[in-house]
Amino acid sequence: MLVNKTMSPEFPIIQYLPLTRARASRRFLNKLNYKNIHAILDLEDSAQDPFNIEKTRKLKHEARKGLISISESFKEEFNSMIYIRVNAITSEFFNKDVVAIKKSIKNGMPIKGIFLPKTENYQTIVMIHELFLENDIRLEIVPMIETQIGYKKLSDLLIGDQANGLISKVHYGHFDYSLDSCLWPFPDPNHKEYWEIIKPMIELLLEYKKVYIHTPFPFPNDKELFWSSQFYLQSLFPRLNFWACTLNLELSLSEKPNTLKQLNCISLTNDHSQLVEEAESIVKGYYEGRANKRSFGMSTTRFIPPHQVFAAERFLDQFKN
Repeated sequence: MLVNKTMSPEFPIIQYLPLTRARASRRFLNKLNYKNIHAILDLEDSAQDPFNIEKTRKLKHEARKGLISISESFKEEFNSMIYIRVNAITSEFFNKDVVAIKKSIKNGMPIKGIFLPKTENYQTIVMIHELFLENDIRLEIVPMIETQIGYKKLSDLLIGDQANGLISKVHYGHFDYSLDSCLWPFPDPNHKEYWEIIKPMIELLLEYKKVYIHTPFPFPNDKELFWSSQFYLQSLFPRLNFWACTLNLELSLSEKPNTLKQLNCISLTNDHSQLVEEAESIVKGYYEGRANKRSFGMSTTRFIPPHQVFAAERFLDQFKN
């Protein structure tokens, strides 16, 4: 079934950009700005080697330097919103991230807010808000729902914010959530289980009138599935104010097709041999496509985060034992 273009979704797009490649990301920011696409500059997942803490520390340092370098280049008016994803507040990198963000704002960088990984309680939001307020800096704090605890406590988070109004948006992180929930395989946008996870969260956000920022789309070359899945989200929740999230420039700048195929959701397989085959494929694709021994890998069709590899390896280990 085809869907007419006049019915296709209208929504903002926000794209992740690595800070370990500051010059390239600065050029991409200009392109995104021209198309009014927002950006998340990443100090977290893209700046790590998940197998080597010393390399990770060097990459984190490089990413903070990249942020400060980019902050020195803003002379023209910038229309798109720029957010920074920091490291988790419990990590050794969080306080250094805060220092780098404050310096970047002082340099004139128009930072709109920060994305906070693995948010699980409202006190953390308040503490970070006050941390920046010490320097008379007011930033949006966007909680990222990435753990079972954060998912279950989303209602408490929104109730706690009613008096203060610090939260306007909530971002779902599917890769982290799937790993934390011991899921295998990870549901994809064309799986019924994927939407079963998301629906209760969105119903809460509608109740509290918050913007929902969708999880990053995992197939950078599948424009048809990207657009049809966003349309499907809008068809499920016509009143929802949501942003789509991407991982690559080509997808962010892609044009809506004249017609969209209706999303046909299927159930995840429970065939053990297929589950083993998929796990082995993910592990193989990750290590073969892990550029420069950084955090993420890329197969011929799929963006592969380390979270998915860890889940696949855990599944295979259980199978062997």
